[in-house]
Amino acid sequence: MNRGVITKLSQCRARLESCQSTTLMMKTTSPLGSTPSRHLSPSGAVLLIVASLALCGLLDYVTGYEVSVFVVYVLPIVLSMRFFGWRGGSLVALLCATVWVIADMATGHHYSGPWVVYWNALNRLAFFMCVVVGVHYTQSTLAVNRKRLEAFSGPLPICTQCHRIGARNGYWQTFDSYLCEHGGADPQHKVCPDCARQRYAQAGVEGVSSS
Repeated sequence: MNRGVITKLSQCRARLESCQSTTLMMKTTSPLGSTPSRHLSPSGAVLLIVASLALCGLLDYVTGYEVSVFVVYVLPIVLSMRFFGWRGGSLVALLCATVWVIADMATGHHYSGPWVVYWNALNRLAFFMCVVVGVHYTQSTLAVNRKRLEAFSGPLPICTQCHRIGARNGYWQTFDSYLCEHGGADPQHKVCPDCARQRYAQAGVEGVSSS
């Protein structure tokens, strides 16, 4: 088997295994994963999100308008993105801003003008949408890392003749194409110092023999 191919694969695995522990830990313990829980049905997930949103509104009402607790609304947003993706997160973000307005008005908070409460609600909504974007980016990054980790983990068939790699989809790819597609790398063909010395020494011997 080509020693250069084995060396490159070892380097790729070493780079990808550095994020393995973080990726697996966030996948199993964090609510940011994109795969819904198998033990909770969609209706159960909706009830959980509604209950958390109602709890946030109640907490906002009990603490009054002098104490700002709008950060707790991040919980139902994260839960909705856990089960329903960024579309569900965007919808719940809008609901969170609405619940905040209702709770703020229910506490008897008086503003100098009626437009102030809507301006504050717009600021809350902008913050909630930033949370949606951040969680979606985290989910996408974790998905890419899991895909790359799976591509370079476990048995990896390599042809002993042409040194092509057997992908999981059944197709055989060259090392460069496999590395570009699954590793996100940009292979650049060069000659290592050992091979250069060996090649130049061989060329010198051939030159002396021919003379």
